[in-house]
Amino acid sequence: MSSAENHRPLPDPAIRLFGRLLVIGMACAQVAAADDLRPPQTLIEWDAVWHYHDGNQDLGDEWKSTDYKEEGWKQGKALLGYAGGGNAGRWPGPGLNTRMTPGLGTYYLRKEFEFAGAPAGMRLKLDQIIDDAAVYFLNGVEIGRSRLVPDGPAGFATRATAATNPTLEAEPFTITSDALREGRNVLAVSLHNHRTSSSDIAFAVRLTAVDPRTPSPPVGLLLTWQRDPTTTMTIDWHRRPTERDQPPRIQARPRGGAEWRSFDAVRFDFPFSDRKIDRVELTGLTAGTDYEFRGGEGTTTHYFRTMPATLEKPLVFATGGDTRHRQGWMEEMNRVAMKHDPEFIVWGGDLAYADGRQSNLRLWYEWFEANMNTLVADDGRVTPLIVGIGNHEVQGGYHQGRMKDEAARRRFAPYFYELFAFPGQPGYGVLDFGGYLSLVIGDTDHSNPVEGEQTRWLARTLAQRAKVTHLIPVYHVPAYPSHRDFEGSVSRKIREHWLPLFERHGVRVAFENHDHTFKRTHPLRGGEVAADGIIFMGDGAWGVGERKVHDAEETWYLAASQSIRHGILVTLTRQGKTVTTISHRGEVIDEVGIPAR
Repeated sequence: MSSAENHRPLPDPAIRLFGRLLVIGMACAQVAAADDLRPPQTLIEWDAVWHYHDGNQDLGDEWKSTDYKEEGWKQGKALLGYAGGGNAGRWPGPGLNTRMTPGLGTYYLRKEFEFAGAPAGMRLKLDQIIDDAAVYFLNGVEIGRSRLVPDGPAGFATRATAATNPTLEAEPFTITSDALREGRNVLAVSLHNHRTSSSDIAFAVRLTAVDPRTPSPPVGLLLTWQRDPTTTMTIDWHRRPTERDQPPRIQARPRGGAEWRSFDAVRFDFPFSDRKIDRVELTGLTAGTDYEFRGGEGTTTHYFRTMPATLEKPLVFATGGDTRHRQGWMEEMNRVAMKHDPEFIVWGGDLAYADGRQSNLRLWYEWFEANMNTLVADDGRVTPLIVGIGNHEVQGGYHQGRMKDEAARRRFAPYFYELFAFPGQPGYGVLDFGGYLSLVIGDTDHSNPVEGEQTRWLARTLAQRAKVTHLIPVYHVPAYPSHRDFEGSVSRKIREHWLPLFERHGVRVAFENHDHTFKRTHPLRGGEVAADGIIFMGDGAWGVGERKVHDAEETWYLAASQSIRHGILVTLTRQGKTVTTISHRGEVIDEVGIPAR
């Protein structure tokens, strides 16, 4: 097991922004043996019922105390808040449940909870969905404030320093060991708008008590490949700003092995953020073997499985695209796919919908959180991801002649080129799984033109893989759209430049995205239905709102179509592929068998 150094340019200096996780560290008054580790206690859930006061009245200081009586206060289930113009539907889950009086500067909230056992030595983990700002008091003691609360005393007249959108946020801070009590506790919160004319306000928290000796998880985690997945793995371990002094190192070993080996990682900035990413490529691994890894001592242990050397048994992977309009939709489809235990997932572009913009950093935070929540199994196994580029990875959506070199591509698609080791520059690439599968990841005019150098690369790449059992292209814009116009310029270019190469070199299925529907074409060759043709499947509706789909009965190239969120399961054998489409509800909506070549 060796480590290959990942030579990569570092991005411009990061602009300091905050993440999502608020960790309240309590001073340890007791030290116990590791085998005495106390299990986490969830003290307040996201959708808990809160007492709240939205009467536009200064309540002074008494409302914070543990014994305060909430006479005349209302009760409501979180998320609490208000939103104009129908925007509440875009909030993070669980969504707006209780509407508070709009247009006030300050709101008060209180939640009673019970803590069982001795509080000394416990750490509180508080996740918050917030708009615009909040100050937190535990049993009458201020324990911290969100990032948009100004310095100094906070009261009824306090206003958030800026406007924001309802999102998850994070800042680490500590409280004294006597703030948490055994038995009854009260968390009191003052919620502050930037202006009384604000179009929305939002509040929910999830509070968990954690033994301080519990291993620390990464704030984000990505496993992918840059070379043969039977013998390598690339690990990206995302670290919080408070871990910047942690050595850039990943530890790994065969699962259950005695000795950890340390591998020096390349550390770089998460774009526009104060988070850091440690990346290492492990090479010389054994095919079909489990390896465990961690970010160093005191961090959580996860594991991965290298791909088999041959197709002795069926191999299942999942694919789709257009992954996140709402985090809840993405997580729902992730969970459905994971029930089928895919070896990996391939997403063909439009990932976090951040459009390459600094102002949309939070969307990438939520994208990685969704994957941490759903693609890490209970036993610690992490599902690797292979991604392609889509228009929502790029400022302006398409290259427009602006991206003539690596620096320009990083500038216009900063997240894509920094966060994903594969495909890397120039934005397209191929992964060879032994001799049985080649995944060809294309760039449909986003950071590279379809025609020209990319088409020449594609011709060489397909010709060199004449003996590969399964040769599968994946890309974003469809050659055969199911929602958009058949004569769209990018679709026409793909049909003109790429499809003759697919036909010449034995491609039997290609996965497309972009249209937010489900489609399967008839087998197509030379622009006509043909028994030995290529089936085009997609069209990118993993975690996004569906669009109106072309009627298959009225569209010559479509065999099946629906407006539905879905993912696709591909089962590979030596003889061929079974391609099964499942809805976000877990229902099988389509299935087709396709020859290997």
